[in-house]
Amino acid sequence: MPNEEVILAALKKFADDVTAKTTTLTVGEPEDQLRGPFENFMQEVGQALVLKVVCTGETRLAGRLGTPDFAVHASTLLAGHVELKAPGSGANPNRFTGRNAQQWRRFQAIPNLIYCDGNEWGLYRSGKAVRPVVRLSGDVASEGKKAVTEKDALAVLEVLTDFLSWQPVIPTKANGLIDLRAFADMLAPLCGLLRDDVTDALKDTLSPLVQLAGNWRQLLFPDTADEQFADAYAQTVTFALLLARSEGADLHPAVGDPRAQALFNAENALAAEHSLLSRALQVLTDPNAQAEISASLDLLIRVISKVSRAP
Repeated sequence: MPNEEVILAALKKFADDVTAKTTTLTVGEPEDQLRGPFENFMQEVGQALVLKVVCTGETRLAGRLGTPDFAVHASTLLAGHVELKAPGSGANPNRFTGRNAQQWRRFQAIPNLIYCDGNEWGLYRSGKAVRPVVRLSGDVASEGKKAVTEKDALAVLEVLTDFLSWQPVIPTKANGLIDLRAFADMLAPLCGLLRDDVTDALKDTLSPLVQLAGNWRQLLFPDTADEQFADAYAQTVTFALLLARSEGADLHPAVGDPRAQALFNAENALAAEHSLLSRALQVLTDPNAQAEISASLDLLIRVISKVSRAP
């Protein structure tokens, strides 16, 4: 168990930093005032848990439902995602309305997700609450460290420890073989999340995926609608990653850019006997397009990397 005083001090500093930002005239979305303090807090929590915790801000694209604010890696592996909301919004997404409710319907596909408005911390897996929402004793938007008690710090630590320890578990039968039906059910929402990200991107004429879709139509299916392309894209990438893993591709390399290296390994594993699919994966996951689909693509890679290599 990490030093409780360290966690308490870190959470109080987080609260102080949020108060300083929210009581100063600033320009931007209210939840933006949480980003810096939250990232610093997670680094301190990681140190207390003897983990290297890195919060990577996801690309924000105007007019789209988008992806969660942060992808969180613990000791180089994707642990989950975090969505920040303006203080006072709460961390129970089932109470959201409007755009936040639409966003939640998409985010329910994510297998490990924290909602946080600074005061409330909720942990959800595939749309279901893992534990009751934790609420601080005070308001971080105005009370600084006075908003935090020792009991609060311990409760938040429990949420974060659970969050950072997440590992995808591939469903198996009693004989140890993969339960293919259950695994398909596990992958379906992640494939759907990738499809939705691609569909969103195609609404922007400047998106690299628009040109990619145009090339796809020109070479293969001239009359393919955006929705059909997005669905075919997601299914092709998912199948290619699965096949590459069965051929022995290492999808969680310990060095370099994890996503880029995983995709490179997958392409190489397919090149000998599945050259067309290898080329398709290379084209469909072009670096110029990855920023717009990073959250869903990384989740697929993370889950499929846990599949055992075919004998």
